[in-house]
Amino acid sequence: MRVLFISLDTLRADRLSTLGHSRGLTPNLDRIASEGALFLEAYSSDIPTQPSHTALFTGRFGVNTGIVSHFHPASHLDESIPWLPTILRDAGYATGAVDHLFAMKDWFIRGYEDYMPPPGRSRSPGSVINEIGFSWMTEHADEDFYLFLHFWDAHIPYVPPEPFKGRYTVDSVQEIDPLVLEKLEGRPSYLQFKLNLYDHLDTIPNLGYIADLYDAEVAYLDYEIGRIFEHLAGLGVLDDTLVVLFGDHGENMTEHDAWFDHAGLYDSVVHVPVIIWKPGLVPAVRVPATVALVDVMPTVLELLDLPAVEGMDGRSLLPLMRGEATTHREEMFLSECTWQAKRAIRDGRWKFIRCMDPGVYPRSEDELYDLADDPNEQKNVAAEHPEVVAAMHARLDAWLAEHLGDRPDPMAIVVDDGLPAVRRLRGIMEEARAAEGAVATPTGSPTGG
Repeated sequence: MRVLFISLDTLRADRLSTLGHSRGLTPNLDRIASEGALFLEAYSSDIPTQPSHTALFTGRFGVNTGIVSHFHPASHLDESIPWLPTILRDAGYATGAVDHLFAMKDWFIRGYEDYMPPPGRSRSPGSVINEIGFSWMTEHADEDFYLFLHFWDAHIPYVPPEPFKGRYTVDSVQEIDPLVLEKLEGRPSYLQFKLNLYDHLDTIPNLGYIADLYDAEVAYLDYEIGRIFEHLAGLGVLDDTLVVLFGDHGENMTEHDAWFDHAGLYDSVVHVPVIIWKPGLVPAVRVPATVALVDVMPTVLELLDLPAVEGMDGRSLLPLMRGEATTHREEMFLSECTWQAKRAIRDGRWKFIRCMDPGVYPRSEDELYDLADDPNEQKNVAAEHPEVVAAMHARLDAWLAEHLGDRPDPMAIVVDDGLPAVRRLRGIMEEARAAEGAVATPTGSPTGG
């Protein structure tokens, strides 16, 4: 059998038409979802990219692997923790990846016979990812293989190709907001996003235009996903390929503090698409139960008739897919530790967020959202429901105690070292101040004295 994992980096679940979006961005993903198992309530327990992918490929929460942050220099995944690509390689699969995460952390190369980083640091378009992947698929078409394709199109700086860009910005590009730059410059992370996003755009007429660029990227990503299925069909191996598509996290537009980024444990960031596809093996089903990315690994091992791995936090989703169960996780525990250090619990009604370090963002207080009345998480009702806050605090403490035991909290370690994104932003700010000082200082008097 062939196994294909497709990471849809930074793709919000709510941008799929089959999950309710109205713009028709995802016809290929919608079709794939209709033929396979679509998980309507899938969540990334650990964000952003590095902890999310680590959780998926180990089946373990970040609190148990120690990987809770993105770019934290001291982070290291212990060699003893089972890693899905290594398991598949040892089971006889040819293994390949088109990915660049190894350039950031060395454990992402584990298990791959062919690790093929695309050109550039991280932002090669989907067409480039596909051409590398297509060549590898063709070379290994007669073998059992496992291939991981990592797509970054929905990630900043939102530079979609035509015709997608024109199609989705045709209206917003004409609407001029004279205060748009003032709004962007007022954001606490502005200088970093100026370098990573705004300087890459040809124009910024309004905030909605930037959001439309994101939608255009999603539509382009969907087009490239369609090309993968066409290529597999052309090789004659599509019917013998198990495909797993997943988002590692979503993206805020302007709903919350972190505009055009994935900080914050709101559903715009942690609710992700998960689709498992192989007609004949995977039933066509829409699964409403709450599941986590850590559940993907045990599910795939069971689908491939490979032995289960001890120590995983994830549990197989096959009972849900086969209609043998209707519930899976009564609550989701969520974590982030890059721009800010926070943990959350999400159950059927409430989302509770607790802060260890707000970073550059203003929200350090407890946050409680009534998801039944406020699904977009706009009104913090913690003050109105102190009994719920107290209960959520206790549940979160109990969960941490159960998982940590006598081990130190990896989030506390990162906070003590300094949040990685905040440290980078401060470096940019210091460089900007130094540059301003150099311009203001007369030639021949470098110290001004």
